[in-house]
Amino acid sequence: MMRIDAVIACSPGLDGWRIADWVARGWVRAEGAGPTEWRFRDVDIARLHLLHDLLIDIAIDEDAVPVVLSLLDQIHGLRRALRTVMQVINASAETTELRGRIVAILSGEAAQGD
Repeated sequence: MMRIDAVIACSPGLDGWRIADWVARGWVRAEGAGPTEWRFRDVDIARLHLLHDLLIDIAIDEDAVPVVLSLLDQIHGLRRALRTVMQVINASAETTELRGRIVAILSGEAAQGD
């Protein structure tokens, strides 16, 4: 976890007022009672950099940010779900057969045979 001053020091282009605005809008999470006590996890620091890229470098409209963040959060959620599914498949006693069936379904072979 990093304090806001450390985040600013190692992140060119980020400043306190911009970070405070993004926290106030709910676009990034900060732990702590206020800016002087805020701590940011690695994922939150990555989100700060993403917001900087979106708003400053790419110059997307601020009204579009919640939609973009929501879609990215959904993508990350789907990736986590797929990792969990793969862990279950890999732990299965019938892994080889199960993988074969999954590949067939994903490639459309099972639908053609129905």
